[in-house]
Amino acid sequence: MGTALFSVGFRPFFLGAAWLSVAWMGVWVALILRGTATTDPVPPILWHGHEMLFGFALAVIAGFVLTAVQNWTQRQSVNQRELVALVMLWLAARLGFLFPAIIPFWFTSMVDVAFIPLLGWFIARTLLAAENHRNYAFIPLMAAFAVLNLVIHLEIHGLVSGMAMPALDLSILLVTVLLVFMGGRVIPFFTDRWLTGPSPRQWPVLNWCSTLATVLVLPLYLIAGRHPMLIPLLFAASLFTLARWLAWRPWRTWRTPLLWILHLGYLWIPVGLALLALHLMGAGVSWSAGIHALMVGGMGSLCLGMMARVALGHTGRPLVAPTLVTAGFVLITLAAAARLGMAFTETMPWLLAASAVGWAMAYLCYAVHYTPILLRQRA
Repeated sequence: MGTALFSVGFRPFFLGAAWLSVAWMGVWVALILRGTATTDPVPPILWHGHEMLFGFALAVIAGFVLTAVQNWTQRQSVNQRELVALVMLWLAARLGFLFPAIIPFWFTSMVDVAFIPLLGWFIARTLLAAENHRNYAFIPLMAAFAVLNLVIHLEIHGLVSGMAMPALDLSILLVTVLLVFMGGRVIPFFTDRWLTGPSPRQWPVLNWCSTLATVLVLPLYLIAGRHPMLIPLLFAASLFTLARWLAWRPWRTWRTPLLWILHLGYLWIPVGLALLALHLMGAGVSWSAGIHALMVGGMGSLCLGMMARVALGHTGRPLVAPTLVTAGFVLITLAAAARLGMAFTETMPWLLAASAVGWAMAYLCYAVHYTPILLRQRA
């Protein structure tokens, strides 16, 4: 069982992301209901944002990319000892954030800051050895995540000031770029393989416009922050991404849960980008509305859908979503809708807790069904 767990990157990281995601949301609900800062020395909002990005999202990214790199290069991205070491670093940091009163935070920072560079090294080593130029973009991507994570830790330790929240914004935008880029690759591919009839339409110019417009938001934010000059670029990225999504004929997927969750998750991206633009226009939409459309709707749905599909395909099982996991897809969609509703109104604060509980239940559905699959040998 132990050998199976560490045989390939997606197994331990998907398993850890699912279970600890449930635990983190439990802590977050307790913070919401009790209103006490039990995450010292990290402010609760910063704790929540950091752990959902550099804890949950980076675990899913690590599992997906380590597995994908092997397929792209036909080379082993990590051996079992390296994978165990990488997982232990990630897990030690997560335990440090969950129990800051017990584990010294200098230790938590040390292991958390070390995780992304080590992950990036394993990815870069494999891509460069195979001269897999098409995917070299993952090397600067990992470097950017490493720098942003370091900035957040420096502020927690009081070495810099006023940089942690902008670093979180940039991290969210960086995750969004990855979702646009990788989602644009795999969603039409999966759709074409599973459904009969017309293939999803793919126009290279539209694909490039969608990705580049989203990428360009990053340097502009780095220069100006949350400034109205981002408005045209955010709207352009939203419209290009929406047009790309419509070209895939997503309405044809409604009978296939493993497909519709990916298409629905991708739709949240243009919604989130447009909401950010509307906020900067002064339209009475909070910045939080756009951020949570991207993260709860986009990231939450796409990560859950990809984790479900990859774990089935790479363990030799039929690509059919079980009832429990389909329920998880519905729950994550409701969680995103509830969080968006909370962002638009302050008269129903219970929506915030409902969204967190919905996320936790969605990933609990995944964890309960997939834990035996991820621990066992390939079928």
